[in-house]
Amino acid sequence: MKKLHVHFLFTVAALLLLIPGLNLIQLFDWDELNFAESAREMVESKNWLYVQIGYEPFFEKPPLFIWLQAIFYSLGKSTAPWMFKMPNVLAAVIAVNFVYHVGDKLGKRMLGAFWSLTILLTFAPFIYWRSGIIDPVFNLFIVMALFQWYQITQAQLKNERSHLYYLMVGVYLGCAFLTKGPVAILIAGMVIFVITLIRSKWHELFNAKIFLSFGGLAIVLGLWILPLLQSNGSEFLVNFVNYQMVLFKGQIPWHNQPWFYHIVVLFFLCFPASILALPHLFKNQVLDRNVDVWHLLMRSLFWIVLVVFSLATTKIIHYSSLCWWPLSYFGAYQIYLVHTNRWKMPYWMYFPLFLAGLVLILVFWIIPLVAIIRPIPNILSSNMDVYSLGLLKTSPKWHWTTLIPASLFTFWFVPWVFAGIIGKKPNPTFLFLISGSVALVSGLTLLPAVSQTLQEPMVSVIRQAKKDKVFLEAWYFKTYALYFHLELKPEDFNHLKSNTPLLKDELYPKQTLRRAHAMNPENTGNIYMLTKNNYTPDAQFEALFIKNRDLGGYTLWKRK
Repeated sequence: MKKLHVHFLFTVAALLLLIPGLNLIQLFDWDELNFAESAREMVESKNWLYVQIGYEPFFEKPPLFIWLQAIFYSLGKSTAPWMFKMPNVLAAVIAVNFVYHVGDKLGKRMLGAFWSLTILLTFAPFIYWRSGIIDPVFNLFIVMALFQWYQITQAQLKNERSHLYYLMVGVYLGCAFLTKGPVAILIAGMVIFVITLIRSKWHELFNAKIFLSFGGLAIVLGLWILPLLQSNGSEFLVNFVNYQMVLFKGQIPWHNQPWFYHIVVLFFLCFPASILALPHLFKNQVLDRNVDVWHLLMRSLFWIVLVVFSLATTKIIHYSSLCWWPLSYFGAYQIYLVHTNRWKMPYWMYFPLFLAGLVLILVFWIIPLVAIIRPIPNILSSNMDVYSLGLLKTSPKWHWTTLIPASLFTFWFVPWVFAGIIGKKPNPTFLFLISGSVALVSGLTLLPAVSQTLQEPMVSVIRQAKKDKVFLEAWYFKTYALYFHLELKPEDFNHLKSNTPLLKDELYPKQTLRRAHAMNPENTGNIYMLTKNNYTPDAQFEALFIKNRDLGGYTLWKRK
């Protein structure tokens, strides 16, 4: 089959798998709603220079991903979730074609085809390709930059000029920087330094052509920074850099996790690639010709990302998502070796596969069963916090279809494992078909139910407030749902009052908790406050508001 035809098939397959059901899952608070709201405000305010929240500068993120979301939003001016998820769907289409291209450049199109399969169907990547999170696009740019460096390492062997490769390293890193920040340069720089050190090929790093990389980086960054400086001065950039330092040092308390957090996350959520990749994360067991440098690059990328984000005290699931690329590659390489009869799965590998699969099976069964069985068993309710218990008690009884992912996983995976244990040597490719199928069905049945339970109580109140034209504010907790679902305009923030009570340690004091007072400076008309059900009001709050009604995990208060 011609290469162009394969690219067409991968493109169609990715779109058919990722687009269905995008609207079934609401954008999750905080991150997805944060980025979507920034994109909406970018269009509404006609300010494309920097990211905003509450129509004030939001220093945490550069604008490229928000630009992409804003383009889709501007096409229809709709807050439908799929519009804000489409950048990642398109990134997935590029990714499956890119990795097939990498396999072709390695001289192994079949390996590239298997990698397309694994980067799409590994469980966590599949879920995130269908999300509104920044990281899939960010990671794609970094890996594309590293592939350009790999091309540099091979240029002399192929008698090629490497000038364009150096330039594109900088261009892709510039795009990554504009997507999420300077950590892209840190990670890629460390990988390039490590593989150069191990190979002792310092001439690849220290030569005049490296200035092409700096030039490409400067050109891309200049497309944003120069207009920004000209129009707004240096304030945004200074605050942006300062926040990146705060984030990396781990000074954000709600993101702190133990050092082994990412190891656990990768082991279970990157099933089955995380287990199939194990032999190559420490040492190459089988090497094909001309892939040793690429293996070294992928292995270095995995360990550098894992170590860096394990040392940083700020930890979120997708912080280590760049590890998904080397895991999916080595998982694909193991399938490739099986397909070419050069590797057989050792018996020891069935144990971690069974362990990861068993934990996932239990999770897939327990989550919907807890939501279906009423009343909630005491053994569970007694160990849940007040907020989570409130959400669960008031959520609609989940439909039996939420059990389909657990059923599929159980009845496909368990026979596969036992077939391997008794020596029938099942094909590991089937594991990715299992994970991809379960991830797809979860996105159509289970995750929409989770989204409704977690999001709907607050979203329904916000939408009703918009319909009734009352002032609604969130108090004592941070949310982006208020701005997004009320579809606020810049003029809604024209009368900010400086004497509104605030917490002394509030991290976002300029607008958060003050919008209702800003819109209604004379305190006339209806003002409602939304709190979590675990909030204990102080005397100042009780003097102003009286409880209106309970909303499960939330409480609605009305101005006296």
